[in-house]
Amino acid sequence: MKITIIGAGVAGSVLADILTDMGHEITIIEKSKRPGGMCKSYYKDGFTYEYGPHILATHHSTNLAKNYILKKLDVVNTSLTSASFLKNKITYYPPSIHSAKKIGLYDKVLKEINELPVEPDYKNFETYLISKVGKTLYNNFFANFTKKFWGIDPKKLSSEWALIRKLGSSIKEKKMFFNNKWCSYPKKDWNQLFENCLKNKNLILDVDIIKIDKKNKILVTKNNHKIKYDCLISTTNIDELHDYKYGKLNYAGYDIETKIIKKSEAHKLDNKEISMLYFPEKKFKHCRISNYGSFQKKNDYPYKTHTILTIERPNNKIRLYPTLDEKNTKLFKRYLSETAKYGNIISFGRLGLYKYLTSDTTIEMVFRLKKYISSWKKMSPINRVKAYKKIRGGWNN
Repeated sequence: MKITIIGAGVAGSVLADILTDMGHEITIIEKSKRPGGMCKSYYKDGFTYEYGPHILATHHSTNLAKNYILKKLDVVNTSLTSASFLKNKITYYPPSIHSAKKIGLYDKVLKEINELPVEPDYKNFETYLISKVGKTLYNNFFANFTKKFWGIDPKKLSSEWALIRKLGSSIKEKKMFFNNKWCSYPKKDWNQLFENCLKNKNLILDVDIIKIDKKNKILVTKNNHKIKYDCLISTTNIDELHDYKYGKLNYAGYDIETKIIKKSEAHKLDNKEISMLYFPEKKFKHCRISNYGSFQKKNDYPYKTHTILTIERPNNKIRLYPTLDEKNTKLFKRYLSETAKYGNIISFGRLGLYKYLTSDTTIEMVFRLKKYISSWKKMSPINRVKAYKKIRGGWNN
């Protein structure tokens, strides 16, 4: 089957590779000048970084993603440390009783922890986290950060976001990141993955699709060039796929700024260099600073004496992370039902299925889609919706 894929990020690139191995004829169209999406590596003064760090940390997915990655990418095992900057002090993140002690709230938090309900309250993001960590930790670590990053009241966010990020899971433990079955990072850079996935593929770069003529199966580019397709898999935003006919879905996003510093200037906690430092307070415009040298495991020049940071500032005009609230969930389901009417179009990936995904969970999703490719056209719209739900998976995959 001839399949055209829009988007050469992780979803589109891995999908192109796997579908080619199945015998399909693949064309990939990417609007940027090189593949990789958010995951592509950039270079500055001898340093490597991404648009926010992309760590392979498989606390949700199975060995399918890990085994695939190890065939396509040289990696090094690594570890992450995280912390929060709060009340002018660096303290543990995810927040716990030990975080409270660092900022002078130990007695208050201890009392709240001892009074927590047996079962969490899943009504929304706020009720869930208060029932898991208590009001004091919630108000200090999560309430303002959530408003700053998502731009909405935490009461409107689904508890699913807290579950995805495993927030509130280590309240009595002194942790500086989540426990992961496998944690690694590219030995060289992320670009190696895309080079291997897209080798000998028909990849068309620097082409912006502005219209999809579904009736005549034609893609119209910005310079009015027309591309015919038989089967289309779109990894772009699902609302954009349908010209926003039901309205725009909301997303959170951020801008990044890079900064090179001496290793001696890097933030530390318990003598450990901090990989990701969160800033929950309103007075800071940025939400996180990531230190790449702490997890890249490189000791040659310039990493021996310096490291590179990305400073991330919320910008919701950049459509990156789905807003998991009731309004947008309903709107997404409407777009999904609309997409399911077409037997020759599949919406896929983080933007196409409106789901927060890591690199490894994206690859897991590719393997779930693989099972349906050959029969997609013959399925009824109702059965396609059911298939989409299985492909998309739950909060934990």
